[in-house]
Amino acid sequence: MSINIDFERGKQVAELLYNSFTSQGIFEMIDMPEDIIPTGMIKGSLEHILFITLTVSIDYQRDASALWYSSRKTFEDPETRYLFNPKSLHKTSPRIIVKDMQKYKLSKKPKQDANIWRTVGATFYKKWEENPYNFLKY
Repeated sequence: MSINIDFERGKQVAELLYNSFTSQGIFEMIDMPEDIIPTGMIKGSLEHILFITLTVSIDYQRDASALWYSSRKTFEDPETRYLFNPKSLHKTSPRIIVKDMQKYKLSKKPKQDANIWRTVGATFYKKWEENPYNFLKY
């Protein structure tokens, strides 16, 4: 059995899907939850990259809308915004991180998620000068 790939038909299907997604949505969604940035954040900024990187680090078997909503709420709260700062994560005790990640239900598995979150953030602080771009340069 051989498979014939029809590139022209593939392009047509891709265009149809794209147009459907951007106009009426697919599964009732027009925007992806990770595309909505927190209030006051500049798209493409270092804090935006850290926001995405840290949130993705605990994005396993999660409802995407709920996870990204919780992440945005956590970032928008001045008391929990430090969770997106690698230096602060390095200096903050795991117990406090566990507690603060619970405020807006950012973590489903409190200790495990906090450990992952802190490890990722602290590693960016210690190895890559707090900047995911530096990680990508290597």
